[in-house]
Amino acid sequence: MRSHDRSILHIDMNAFFASVEQRANPALRGRPMAVIGSEKRGVILSPSYEARAFGVKTGMQYHEARQLCSRIAFVPADSAKYSHACKQLIKIWERFTPSVELFSIDEAFLDVTGCEALFGDPVMIALRIKETIWEETGLTCSIGIAPNKLLAKLGSDLVKPDGLVLISPEDVGEVMENLPVKELCGIGPTLTRSLAALGIRTCGELGRAPLR
Repeated sequence: MRSHDRSILHIDMNAFFASVEQRANPALRGRPMAVIGSEKRGVILSPSYEARAFGVKTGMQYHEARQLCSRIAFVPADSAKYSHACKQLIKIWERFTPSVELFSIDEAFLDVTGCEALFGDPVMIALRIKETIWEETGLTCSIGIAPNKLLAKLGSDLVKPDGLVLISPEDVGEVMENLPVKELCGIGPTLTRSLAALGIRTCGELGRAPLR
């Protein structure tokens, strides 16, 4: 089978740690809050979307988050709680395909190639997965659909929260042409600077660059 004939889903749970805590504690729902590490570390691990609206970000120090949002609530991380939620999600995903690759505790790649006869086209499968996750866990996710994992992950990052993006083979060129290279998984700040020094700032330019 040709690579562009495959249907890969990347599922990214939205503000996973924070959403799990809000699910567990109704008093936290709809308000700015963040899951934090140990008191000594003083780092935000996962802000809720209500907190993100104030500019609170992962990796930010407590005092920085408090300056941005004075009424933010801090909740200590509970790894057992997140692991349990992850196991719930895996069981849901495996109902739709046996090909589930856990990318992190809140992300996974699903190869749904050949599952169309059972569940419909890839968009329909993604919608059914989103619906099932919401009904059974009360959590939301963003899903990218594409012919490969790199593009599927890109798609899930484009619309958050609760997004769904299809990047079909015929749309790849248009999507990638003006996309900054830093948006691709695996290209961090150092590599972004190195590519810029070569005159490569977009994925279109990267695709046309000679291998040397």
